[in-house]
Amino acid sequence: MTEHARPPAAEHRPVDVSVIIPAYNARATLEACLLSLTHQRLPQHGSFEVLVIDDGSTDGTGPMVDSFASRLDLRYVHEPRTPASGRARARNIGLALATGSLVVTLDADQVVGPDFLAEHVRAHGTADDLLVVGRRHQLGEGTFDLARLARGFSLGALPEVVRGDEREPVLAALACELTDLRTAWHYLWTCNASVRRDRLAAVGGFDEEFHGWGLEDAELGYRLVRDGVRMHYSTRAAVYHEHRSPVSASMYRAWRANLARFVRKHPDPVVRLQEMFAPAIDPAAPAAEAWVDTAVRFEHRARALAGAPQPTPHG
Repeated sequence: MTEHARPPAAEHRPVDVSVIIPAYNARATLEACLLSLTHQRLPQHGSFEVLVIDDGSTDGTGPMVDSFASRLDLRYVHEPRTPASGRARARNIGLALATGSLVVTLDADQVVGPDFLAEHVRAHGTADDLLVVGRRHQLGEGTFDLARLARGFSLGALPEVVRGDEREPVLAALACELTDLRTAWHYLWTCNASVRRDRLAAVGGFDEEFHGWGLEDAELGYRLVRDGVRMHYSTRAAVYHEHRSPVSASMYRAWRANLARFVRKHPDPVVRLQEMFAPAIDPAAPAAEAWVDTAVRFEHRARALAGAPQPTPHG
């Protein structure tokens, strides 16, 4: 493990927030992400650190990250690429180095507004048992205007927003808040989430046996909720996500393998119910049902398994 852009250990003081970003050959989008983090406005002189965990990139990520050393409280770790590499392992490395009481997880292809971290801090308030997941805006095709982002956050520096967060129509259809869902843990997307560091440590962090795309975050959410953590969805702690390619055959195979591990580890019928999503994300399957409709059925089935009433509107 090689670490750069870090002051000597004796000089590195604890901070309020630790931002953990795994990266693999994502130099261009990671640069935009880091530029947006240079404009953060934390309340009451709050402090934050950024930990970039590089999973063996070969695209010049290291020198680019090092160029931010004077602009961010930044630590960069380069891990050689091995069969054990993956987002779960990378985030655990970041968690082991983190000094903040609150951990915020981002992906290397997200850009954030200047109040992003402040909104995560605000959402936690005085509670220490929350897992906050934030809104994700989907961007269309295009490039980031890095020069403009260096001067300050602007939507004009990003490609056009083409889609909102997929979880919001699910919550609207069920007429409830995320915390009310039996399946809330399934919607922990670590491209934008925060939780107390001691809560992550209490459940053992991420399971590094999850490899490739999918479900390593949901499995962590399952353990956190089972440990008494309450989930909260924040529309104000938002990220802007680089244009995504459709799920590929290799991504789908990884999702299937990770689901199998999830079910073996937690032989809970509601965990197995995630199989319902397979037709909605399998690139080789006909589009029989939209993902949102599947998510609504998933919650109804989970409530039926628990013998619980269906969600009812608030107020």
